[in-house]
Amino acid sequence: MKKLVLYGLIFSVLLNIFQYMYSTKKFNFDADRAEKFRVKMTDSLTKIVDEKEDGDYFSLAHNDKAIDYLENYDVNKLMPQIKEKLMDLNSNPAGNKLIPYDGMVINKVRFLNHRWIIADFTGTSGWGEIIIKYFIEKDDSITFETAETLLYPQQ
Repeated sequence: MKKLVLYGLIFSVLLNIFQYMYSTKKFNFDADRAEKFRVKMTDSLTKIVDEKEDGDYFSLAHNDKAIDYLENYDVNKLMPQIKEKLMDLNSNPAGNKLIPYDGMVINKVRFLNHRWIIADFTGTSGWGEIIIKYFIEKDDSITFETAETLLYPQQ
């Protein structure tokens, strides 16, 4: 009976040592893995923020000088109004009149500054990009003028 208790005690001590070693290694492994993941996520977020800042460099929303030029207007309200008027030109059955190709409509718009918009367009002839000059007149009406277009070749 004493041998059985002794063997049981030795077995439980060995089992506890094994469990302690396993738990310690697993904890360290998980902590290292979490740290590597945190570093990787921080690097990825830094890269994304840097890319966004680079992309926003040519953007009315982040151009203080262009915003100053439009000091009499709330830029955050003005941009959607201009975009809506530009998109209203898509309702013409022959396509948007600013695009020199038949049947083309503007899909996406980006305000570069207080004077220029870049947009992409698609239609029956393919797709392309356009730079549009926009002007806010004294009566607060908005006029558009095509500055340049680019039609990509169909493949």
